Amino acid sequence: MFAILLISFIVICIGTIIFLLLIGQQSDQTKSLMSVLGSGGHTHEMLTLIKSLIIQEESKDSKHFPFEEIIFIVSRDDEFSVEKLNQIIPEWSSSSSNDGKNSIRFQLHRIQRSRQVHQNYISSIWTTLISLYHSFKIIYKIRPKILLCNGPGVCIPVIIACRIISNRTNIIFVESFCRTRSLSLTGKILYHTKLVNHFMVQWPKLVGKYPRAKFLGLLV
Repeated sequence: MFAILLISFIVICIGTIIFLLLIGQQSDQTKSLMSVLGSGGHTHEMLTLIKSLIIQEESKDSKHFPFEEIIFIVSRDDEFSVEKLNQIIPEWSSSSSNDGKNSIRFQLHRIQRSRQVHQNYISSIWTTLISLYHSFKIIYKIRPKILLCNGPGVCIPVIIACRIISNRTNIIFVESFCRTRSLSLTGKILYHTKLVNHFMVQWPKLVGKYPRAKFLGLLV
């Protein structure tokens, strides 16, 4: 029974992808920054990074923030990230609208987590497919200018969707601050598959082990 359901879902996913690819050129890319949040430390690092980008732009004399909106992607069971967003978005909204011309819009989308901690690998195939399906729908609708990720496994389906549907999206992966000598599992997957445009690390020793990585100092 599970096999039949799995095959049926795969067929639906493939049909959806083909349909989106056939009409994909009709949707324009938006001037948006998309960020994938993970629970705990990943969320803290990502929000710190985005805040630094906003502050950096405000310190310049430019009249406009380069993005019209910031879209956050979180897994459906990640209440920690949602709580943090609810705390910080009002502050960012107030800061970005001081001159009345540079107001940033914010969106939140939830997707299925690819794999829960200690989840059976066979059952994770199903949840990964659901996560991919959600990611395809979001990416097709938004087509972000930049996709920014920093480590949670939930970012991989979103990255794959961008690669298939929105090739013009600039995908940036920033390895977690706590990874000083080796990459995370997500980092290793993305580094070796070359799915991202820019692979950033925060410790110089990692560049020696992974020469395609870029080191710009501590980012968070």
